[in-house]
Order: sequence, then C-alpha cells, then structure tokens
Amino acid sequence: MNYKVIERKDPRNPEAPGKYYGFIVNLSKIGIEEIATRISSSCTVTRHDCLAVLSALQEQIIYALQEGKRVHLGDIGSFRTVANGLGSDTAEKYDSAYITKLRVCFTPNAKLKKAMSLDNKAFTLERVDFATEEDSDEEEGGI
Repeated sequence: MNYKVIERKDPRNPEAPGKYYGFIVNLSKIGIEEIATRISSSCTVTRHDCLAVLSALQEQIIYALQEGKRVHLGDIGSFRTVANGLGSDTAEKYDSAYITKLRVCFTPNAKLKKAMSLDNKAFTLERVDFATEEDSDEEEGGI
C-alpha cells in the first residue's frame, strides 16, 4: 500500500507553518465487474451470476437505508443513515424541516479492522512521491 506526504495548514492559524501528514495513494480502482470476475474464479458461480447478485445487493442496500434500516454485511461492516441539521428550542417545535442533510456512515467490523491494521503483515506501507489521477483520499484523512 502506498502513501505520500502532504503539507497541511491549520485553517484556524493560516500563518503558522504547516505540518506534514501521510495520505494513502490509491493507484487504481476495482469495480463491480472485476469483483465479479474474482469471485467467479474462486468458486463455481459464473461471472454473470455474480454480477447479478452484486447489482441486486447494491439496490437492496439503498432500499434498506431509505427504509431507515441499518445494513450489516457480515465481516465487512455495516451502513447506517445519520442526520445533520439545526437545533430547535423545544422538542414540540422540532420537525423534519430542521434536518438539512442525510449521510451514510460505514462502520467496519472487527475482521475488516484487523485486516487493515498496521499490525497485519499482509501488506506494507511504502512512500511514493508522485500523484495519480486516482489519488483522491486527501480530504478524507491521514495515516
């Protein structure tokens, strides 16, 4: 896994010198087509069947979230919807107009957390000093 080093300024004190942080560099993406191919090569299910199931899974996750349900995906983790909004002086006055934004939050399960732990020897971190088109995680946080 690759990372690059980026200087970040403190927005509360723009005159202060920046600090340097590591950010994961995503060299490529994997989509539903490639996932289906990988699954079909490791079991007896055809690629087309995998695509059908993965496509239906995407739809069902959306439907469940729209119904206000939390979606658990086994060892991967869970998705849930959270609301952002304005406060009201009283509970009686509060209504849905105070909710200004809905977000989907993902919470990884223990197995995924362990797989992505720095203690896991399945991968190493290597510094790179170049940017790529796929390098889009800078806004999401550092190492």
